[in-house]
Formats: sequence, C-alpha cells, structure tokens
Amino acid sequence: MYNNCMSDYIARPLAESILHARRKAVILEGARAVGKTMMAQRQLVGVGFSYETLADANAYELAKTDLHGWLESLNLPVIIDEAQRIRDLPLAVKEIVDALPAGHTQFILTGSALINRGGLDGQDPLARRAQHFTMSPLTQREMHGVDTSLVDDLWDGEPDVSFDEPIARQKLYDLMAAGGFPEYSSQYAEYADWERERLVADDIRAVLGDTILPDEKLDAAIAENILTRLLCMPGGILNASALGEQLALDRRTVDRYVGIFMRRFLVSALPNLRTAPNRQTFARAKIHPVDTSLSVQTMLSKGRDPMVNPVDYGNLLESFVVNQILPSVQWSRIHPDCFYWREPGSGPKEVDLVMVSRDRIVGVEVKSSSRVTREDFKGLAALANDQRFYRGYLVYTGGRVMKWPGNLWALPVAALWNTDAFIAAAE
Repeated sequence: MYNNCMSDYIARPLAESILHARRKAVILEGARAVGKTMMAQRQLVGVGFSYETLADANAYELAKTDLHGWLESLNLPVIIDEAQRIRDLPLAVKEIVDALPAGHTQFILTGSALINRGGLDGQDPLARRAQHFTMSPLTQREMHGVDTSLVDDLWDGEPDVSFDEPIARQKLYDLMAAGGFPEYSSQYAEYADWERERLVADDIRAVLGDTILPDEKLDAAIAENILTRLLCMPGGILNASALGEQLALDRRTVDRYVGIFMRRFLVSALPNLRTAPNRQTFARAKIHPVDTSLSVQTMLSKGRDPMVNPVDYGNLLESFVVNQILPSVQWSRIHPDCFYWREPGSGPKEVDLVMVSRDRIVGVEVKSSSRVTREDFKGLAALANDQRFYRGYLVYTGGRVMKWPGNLWALPVAALWNTDAFIAAAE
C-alpha cells in the first residue's frame, strides 16, 4: 500500500488511459487526497508533461491576475493541478487548444471538484476538445498490483469453478473500513478506533468547509446533516422529499446538496436503468459513498456498529463491491454505462449494479452471505427477461465460484481482486 515512502507508490492503471487520450485536453477529477497529484508526478511528468499547481500561492496569483499570459508562459504539454480554483480556466484553455493541431493532449487539468463546465453561455467550453476521467480511491485490484480491468473479466472472462477463497467476516469488514484513500488505508491498522473516527470526520468537515469551487455556497451544518444520513444508508435509493421531511428541509434543498456532494466526490449516484432519460440523474438514484471508510466511521460515530448490524453490513458490502467495479470502467475495453435496476410495484425485484454496452447487459447482485440459494438469483433472473441480458453475477462472501443456469454465476467477493478466479478475458 501507500505510505510515506515513495518507493511504495502504487501505479494507477488510469494513467495509461489518460496517456492514450486523443483529445487536446484531459480533465481529471476526483476527491481530495485520492492520489491525483501523486499519479501526475510519478506517471505523467516522466513521459513529457510539465507540472504546475494552483495550490501554490504564487502560481495562483499569477494566473488570477493574467490568466492568458500565465497559460502562454507554460511549457506544453502541461498538467495544471487544482484547476477548479480559477473559474475561467477552461475557457482560456479552449482558446489556446483551438489553435493547436489535433492528436496530442496538450493540457491535463486536475481538480478536487468538478471543473467549471459553464463558461461559454452556460455550455462547457471544452466540449469536444476534452476527455474526462475521474480518479476514485484505490480498488483492491490496484492494491494487489493488478492492472487489468475487473470490468473486462466480468464481461468476457470465464469464471473458474475451481476457485475457492472464502473471506472471514472480520477481514472483509476491515477492508471496507480501511477503504481506498491511499494514506488512510495504508495506515488503517496503526490507528486507534477513536483516531479513525476522528480522522474521517475531520476530513469530511474540511471538504465541506473548503471553498473548493468559486462562488459555491453551502451551509456546513445543513450539509453535514444531509451527508450523514446518506453515508449511514450506503446504497440507499434517494428520496429527497422523505429525507427533507426528516430534516425539516424542502426537496430542492436536499437535491442541491446532493449535487454538491457529487461535485466534491463524497458520494456517487447510480440511476435506475428504468428511469426516464429526461429526469435528473440522481432522482431515485442509489447513492453510494465514494469510499466505504466514510460510511463505516460515520455509522460508528452515530452509535451504529456495522459488524453487529447485518443490514448495515450488507449495505456496506454493496457499496464496497460497486466501488471495486465502477473505477475500472475507465481502463476497460468495454467502457459500459452503469446503473442499478428496480422494477416498479409493491414487491419489486432489483439488481444492485447493471452494466450496459451496446446491445448487452451484465448484472451484479450483492449478498452478505456465505451461502447462496435459488431465491438469491431472483433479481438477476427477472433482469434476464431483457433481451440484451448477457450474464449475471451474485457476489457473496463464500469461497467457491459456482455456475448456475441461465449464464448466472455465484462469485466470491475475493474474486473481485484475485485474477485466479477467471480463466481468461477475451482479447
């Protein structure tokens, strides 16, 4: 894992995807302390990019005073870190890249919040000029030194029925509690219980208290109340009206703060595959913490112990599995869109994660049980009625890979980072 020793740096597969980008600009966004700066310095600067950061007070003042002059003084190609600090930066970059030949990335803009996309009459000034990437906390595959994409294995790999690797409940809990933020996860075992709780709480307050985005206004107390509710129900379906009633807030306020949390990479949203495309992307979406460590420590701070509460443990496991899969979409061959699926009605069937690419669907259901039954596959079996259905997985805490009828598989959670669980992925 990461620690203070530079030799222990974990290479991020995302860097290769960025280096193969075809657009003149790349926008790399992600949470604070997720590893963007380290990846830029260790994996991108060495292949020809210069590096500037707007976290440096002198660079920030120069850029704020004479943005065009500052940009023209940079050595291209260049990485500009903390690019979200200057609102007009994307528009100024657009004017420069429009005069440059296509085929080579000249600017990589990184940010700890969504970089301004409304600088040109409300439109993204870098539309059709920039390729967007999001850096997530480390996945277990990355921590184990596996640079291939889990998405590719789930999509085209052949699960190996000889694989058998159960995982103890406590060990799995520790993985979920440590999460994937590099510094925190690498030192998880060194912290006392109260230190872990305090560290995460302080980090959340720092993110909510920072002026990450110019002109973005929020009430820290309201933000903390809403975020706490979301983190304590990982994988919950957002009902902004009901949540607003609980907190004496209107639905629009809840929606606005959920948008802020997403822009600051505290939570992510999976829309329902059945949701009409003209609705907001997080209306009735499943809300997942960007890292399960945030949910674990928030639950503990509220007197809820996920180790003894099976519902909380199961919800955490769902978010943990989602957080192993979603990041690897960006370095996969498939690049599917991701949703969850829930049919309407009083007793609806549901699948926790659905990947869609062209005319194929792959479903992933999560169960915090070491045994599986036919009943556990009912959501995937219902999803299989969609003519696009390709295969489905039930991720569980047992050890054996098992094939079920209908191109369904029971897959141990340890198989998500152990490549021995798959015979091969199609090239």
